[in-house]
Amino acid sequence: MIEIFNRLKSKPNLFVQILIASLFVNLFALATPIYVIQVLQRYVAYGVTSTLITLIAGIIFISIFEFFFRNIRHRMTREIEEENITLADKVIKKLTILKTSIYSLRNQFNSEAISGHVLTVQNILTATTTLVLIDVPFVSIFLIALYLIHYQLGIIATIIIIIPFIISRFYSAGINQKSFDWYLNSMNISKLYENTTARYVTIRYFNLIDALKKSWSRTLNNTVDVKEKLEAEKNILTSLMSSTSTFMTIVIIGWGAVLAVNGDISVGALIGANILASRAIAPIIKYVQSLEPLSKSDNSLQELNKLFTLSHELQSGTEIKDFEGRIYLNNLQFRYPTNKNPIFEKLTINIMPSQLTIIKGANGAGKSTLINVLTGIMDYEKGQLFFDDIEISQLSLPWLRKNLTYLPQEPKFIDGTLLDNIIGTREISKNDFQKVIQRIGLEDLINSDPNGVNLVLSNKGENLPVGIRKRIALGRALFIGGKLVIMDEPTEGLDEAGRISVYQVINELVEDNKTVIVATQDEELMSKAKNIIDLDKKPVPEIQSIN
Repeated sequence: MIEIFNRLKSKPNLFVQILIASLFVNLFALATPIYVIQVLQRYVAYGVTSTLITLIAGIIFISIFEFFFRNIRHRMTREIEEENITLADKVIKKLTILKTSIYSLRNQFNSEAISGHVLTVQNILTATTTLVLIDVPFVSIFLIALYLIHYQLGIIATIIIIIPFIISRFYSAGINQKSFDWYLNSMNISKLYENTTARYVTIRYFNLIDALKKSWSRTLNNTVDVKEKLEAEKNILTSLMSSTSTFMTIVIIGWGAVLAVNGDISVGALIGANILASRAIAPIIKYVQSLEPLSKSDNSLQELNKLFTLSHELQSGTEIKDFEGRIYLNNLQFRYPTNKNPIFEKLTINIMPSQLTIIKGANGAGKSTLINVLTGIMDYEKGQLFFDDIEISQLSLPWLRKNLTYLPQEPKFIDGTLLDNIIGTREISKNDFQKVIQRIGLEDLINSDPNGVNLVLSNKGENLPVGIRKRIALGRALFIGGKLVIMDEPTEGLDEAGRISVYQVINELVEDNKTVIVATQDEELMSKAKNIIDLDKKPVPEIQSIN
C-alpha cells in the first residue's frame, strides 16, 4: 500500500489530476440519489411530465459525464503501472550484475522466486487497486450528503462504516499468514512437478516412484489443507462484508422509515439516503478486500528489496593492456559459509604462460571450487590472487572474461540457436567459424540438421548428449580466444575421438603461449602437465613442478 502512495507522490502533477478526476467522479455519483429524491418529491407529488423529462435528461447527461471521467481517471492512473515495468527492468539489470558468487551459494537467495515476486507486484499494484485506495477519502462526500438529509442517518452510516475495519483487524493477520503458507506449499508442488519431468529416468530406474508419490501426497495434503483454511477465512470475511452492507440497508431504511413517519424526512429522501449509504460503504468494502493482495505485494517488494541490497560486480576496474597471462596464488584459502573446514588453504603457486597446469583430486576435493575462484565466479576467503601482478579485486571483471577461454564442467546454454549459443553477439568470419567447428568435431551435428548452425537448442540443450554439449561449450570458449585458458573436466563424458580432439586443442593452446589450467583426473593430460596442484593433500595442497 505504501508503495502505491510513494509512486503517486513521485508524480505530484499526475496525483493532483487523479484526485481532481476522482472528486468529479464521486460528485457525479451523487446524481443518482438526488435524481431519485427529486422524482419522488416533485414528479410523483405533482405529476408534471416536463419535470420528469428534465430530470431524466439531466441524469443521463451526468451519467455520460461520469462514465467518461471514470475512464479518463483510470487511463491517467495507468501511468502508475509504468513503475512495474521499471521495477522489472531494475530486477533484470540487478540479476545481470549480481556477484556470481551469490549465484554459486544458492542459500543466499531464491532465484526461482524472483519472477514470481515481480509478477505479484505487477498483478496487484495496478490502476484499479490504486483507485480503490484513492476512493476511500471521498466516502466523506456521501456521508456529508447523508448528514444533510438527516444528521441521525449520517451518524448511523458513519458508525457502520467503521465495522469493516474492525472485522479486517481480526481476520487480516490470519489470512495473510495462510496465504503465505499456501504460497510456500505451491512452490514445493512446483518443485515436485519439476522433479517428475526433469528426473524421470532417475525416478523410474532407481525405484523412487513410491518415494515421489509419498512426498507428493504429503505436500498436496498440506497444500489442500492450507488452501481450504485460507478460502474459508476469505469467505467468512467476504460474507461479513456483504452482511455489513445489508445491515447498513436494514438500519438506514428502518430508522429512516421512523423519521419519515414522524415527518422529519420525505419518502424520496429515505430512498435517496439508502442509495447514499450503499455508495458510502462500497469503497470501504473494496478497500478491506484489497488488503490481503496488497499484503502479498508488500511481501514481494520486501523480497525484491533484499535482492537489491545484495552485492553486485564492479563494472569498473583495471584493464591490463598487454596481458602476459601470469597468475600468482599466494596463501589462497576458500571455505563455504556453511562449512567449518576450508576446501583448500595456504595454496601458493606461480603459473606461467606456455604451461599446462593440472588441478587434480578426488570428487569433492575442491577442483571445481578452485576453478570458480580462478575465473572470478566465487570469492576466496583469504590470501591473494594476482593476474600479471594485479590483484583480482582490482581488475575489471568484464575485461577478465574477455581474456578468458573458459570451459565449465557442466555446460549451460540458453534457449536459442546453436549459432547464438556459440558466438553470441560477436562477429565471426565464415572461414574462422568453420575452422573452429572442424577443430572440435561438430560438423556431423550441423550437417545432420536441415537448419544447420541455426538449429534450435530446445530445453536449453539439456536433451543433447554430454559429448555434444561439451563440444559446443568448447567451441564457445575457443571463439573468445582469451590469453587465459581454464577448463573443468574437459574430457569427462567424451568418447575417444572427443578426448583426442581436446588433447589436440590443449596442446595447440599451450604452444600458442596461452596460460592453460585444467581440472581433471585424466592421466593423459597429467602426463603433459608442467605443474600439478594436488588437492587431495590436506590441509596444504601439494604443488608439483615437472621439469
